[in-house]
Amino acid sequence: METLEKQELFWDVDLARMDKNLHRQFIVKRILRFGDLEDLHWALNSYGYDTVRDIFLFNADQLDNKSRNFWRYFFHVDDGEECIKKQSTSEQRVFGTK
Repeated sequence: METLEKQELFWDVDLARMDKNLHRQFIVKRILRFGDLEDLHWALNSYGYDTVRDIFLFNADQLDNKSRNFWRYFFHVDDGEECIKKQSTSEQRVFGTK
């Protein structure tokens, strides 16, 4: 089954209205929290390693400790990198550069 059709990942949304690109951050967050290996491969192939990693970095504080530590290891995240990423993204929004 295709990742975007899995009710166990997207139990609370209308799958017919979900857009792969428009809802990228929501989709990747769900995969990082509840997905399996097939879903991870799908996300990496669909969005690329850097995009999935950036979404993780920006949303790491929303994951439980065990999941966050696993993804930090998987994405080779250094101590403090999550905070730096979040600050730099917030500053870019304030100054209108993104």
